[in-house]
Amino acid sequence: MDPAAVVSAFPGVEEFEGIPDAWHWSPVPGLDFAAALSADGRHLFQVNARDTYDQELVGALLQAARENSSLLLEKGALLSTLQGFRHPGRDFEVLAAARPGVHRYHEVQQPELQQVTWAVFPGYACEFADPSRYSLEDARESFIRFLSPANLNREPVPFLRLWYDNTVTKGGTDGPDGILAAETTLYREIKLLEGAPGSFVRFENFRGRVFRIEWDSERTWTLAEETQGSGPDALAISDMLSFVEQSLR
Repeated sequence: MDPAAVVSAFPGVEEFEGIPDAWHWSPVPGLDFAAALSADGRHLFQVNARDTYDQELVGALLQAARENSSLLLEKGALLSTLQGFRHPGRDFEVLAAARPGVHRYHEVQQPELQQVTWAVFPGYACEFADPSRYSLEDARESFIRFLSPANLNREPVPFLRLWYDNTVTKGGTDGPDGILAAETTLYREIKLLEGAPGSFVRFENFRGRVFRIEWDSERTWTLAEETQGSGPDALAISDMLSFVEQSLR
């Protein structure tokens, strides 16, 4: 499999200015793809952008990925990060990479190319948990639903694993693994604890810290950190939500 031969033959492809063995192509207005060979020449690092293409940012991503090829390719992680990625005018903190199977960039039209392509994109430290915390299904959901890698202007979407059960709404999660969720879901379920004794919300942040929140008979919210064995501590709802927001970042 020669990824350079395949990519360089794409319709409308052009060499990426300033980076050897790298290419840019745009099949339709607003949709841009760029890719560069890894240091060993046998793999491809690809950046996708939808209505947010920034050539300098994309070039920096491709260059950083190539310079760290061995780290990205040798890791068995479904989602991996390189800490310390910075770009002028941007707040990104990491370069993230998704293995084949997590992304599906070439799965249909170029299945052989798919197997040697790593998706790379900029991200924030709070968006990624320890790689061991992801199943393949989790990694795919995180990549597609939450991380939005083709939006190069996006804001942080913190990693959040959620468990909850509400005796009043009858809403809840099934099984021991919880679900990946958006912040808005967490805040909603915390507020719905009011007046629902026996209910709980439990969540894990990107650092692996796990918290449990309940509403007790004293008409207040309580917070305990399971990973530290601390609490429960009583908090007003405003303080609770403020703490939760800070803990996710």
